[in-house]
Amino acid sequence: MPMIDVYATAGTFPDTHQLAVDLAAAVMTIEQVPDIPMFRQNTAAFIHDLPRGGNRGDPGVGGAGRCRS
Repeated sequence: MPMIDVYATAGTFPDTHQLAVDLAAAVMTIEQVPDIPMFRQNTAAFIHDLPRGGNRGDPGVGGAGRCRS
């Protein structure tokens, strides 16, 4: 089933629930899955809040977040 994980410093996104809903819908669109209950109920987006300083990415970018699908 389509899913996406987002790792970001806690507080980066003001409404993580809405972000997860929007990302799940975007993943369904990108993956071109049919809009049927099986996919709507099993497509997921997970927002992982990390402690400040707990996210290390590219030093030139500042490590604000990471997205993996």
